[in-house]
Amino acid sequence: MSTFSIVVIVTVVLAGFLLFTACRPFSGPVDEALSDNYYYNRDKSAIQYSRMGNWFELGNTKMNADVASFEVLGLEYAKDKDRVYYKAEDITAEVDHATFRVVDYIGYDKSHVYVAQEFAHGRMSEKPMPKETMLKIEGANPDTFEFMDYDWSKDDKLYFYNYKAVEADYATFEILNEVCSKDKNTVYLHRQDEIIPSSIDVASIQVIDDHYIADKDYLYSYSNWLEDMEEALIKIPVKNLESISVMEHDYLLVDDKVYHNNQLMAMADRGSFKFWKDTYYGADKNHIYYLGKPMEGVDMETFHVYEYQAYTKDKNNAYFDGQVLEGVDLATFGPKDADGLLFKDKNHVYRGNEVVTE
Repeated sequence: MSTFSIVVIVTVVLAGFLLFTACRPFSGPVDEALSDNYYYNRDKSAIQYSRMGNWFELGNTKMNADVASFEVLGLEYAKDKDRVYYKAEDITAEVDHATFRVVDYIGYDKSHVYVAQEFAHGRMSEKPMPKETMLKIEGANPDTFEFMDYDWSKDDKLYFYNYKAVEADYATFEILNEVCSKDKNTVYLHRQDEIIPSSIDVASIQVIDDHYIADKDYLYSYSNWLEDMEEALIKIPVKNLESISVMEHDYLLVDDKVYHNNQLMAMADRGSFKFWKDTYYGADKNHIYYLGKPMEGVDMETFHVYEYQAYTKDKNNAYFDGQVLEGVDLATFGPKDADGLLFKDKNHVYRGNEVVTE
């Protein structure tokens, strides 16, 4: 590129930046430490709401706010002497103006705790969006309410799951992992925006990892995004909890059995079962498995898994995702380059199980 071309490009970019800056409708943020969404207009005669100050792409809304008394409360909250605002919207009719305050994204007044409907609604099962801007968290004590994590909060008398009170024994209630909790009487399953009492034995409940739990009779796999509870809660019989081993890529060892994706691998031998780290391949003394299914005709002595895990080979064949790659020259087969996304032999380049023609 010539020096003249570089000068032209730099000049155009600089001109564009200066034009963008000259057209900028703000004189500065109201309180940069609390929010990058509220700004004074150019002569400080009005307040503008603009998401991250990106008026060019995300818009710019003039607010009907009193400039002299305007105060930023949080990232998306503000108030003046007469009104309370969520973003640029007046929410004064929904909250107590005099006592309204914000901690993180939770709103409080003298009587209630609030969260924006659009924030809460995304974690709930599909329902029409309510007309109110703010969701009042029923039963929450504004003097003791605290946010625990993305799903959980509590006050001095209740736990809340996705902003709904949990009907449980408060003194003994305990969150066990992502999918379940318990109190002295019951094990509860977490399902979208609700808590469901289960028949799992509370006396012997044991957490295996973030997904699996067990009691004296069963190992439970719970998929809380599934609607049908018979599909969502899978029970695997277990005699010895110490025998449970959760492995990579959905391989699971329980007692003397091997499972993949919670399905019994009837042919697998627990005692000799192993898997290749970071791959979908497992093996025992009798078979090689891909995603829990035995591969037919594989020579176990020469079976090799490449660093890019989808490709393997033995003395007879090359494989992609557990299936034979037809017509491969084994003597010259291997990664085309360091990233391993393409493989080659002396005749072809392969992407997945297809020959690359370009």
